[in-house]
Amino acid sequence: MVKFFKYVEEQGKKEGEKQGEKKLFKKLIKGNFEGCDDKIIELIDQAEISKIEELSGRISKINDLKELEEALKH
Repeated sequence: MVKFFKYVEEQGKKEGEKQGEKKLFKKLIKGNFEGCDDKIIELIDQAEISKIEELSGRISKINDLKELEEALKH
């Protein structure tokens, strides 16, 4: 039973970290691109964390929201 609770706790921490990364990425996008709409935010929320990490690493090379949207879709 203790193992179960530890597992649940670890999963909760991991989910919290994922949500934190997505929240930070949204702030980064809103700060760098004017006109960020709900569609982009929804795509970020739906994206795998690995995609968010990849895009965070190359955000300076993304030119506009259209390019970001395409990157989030793939």
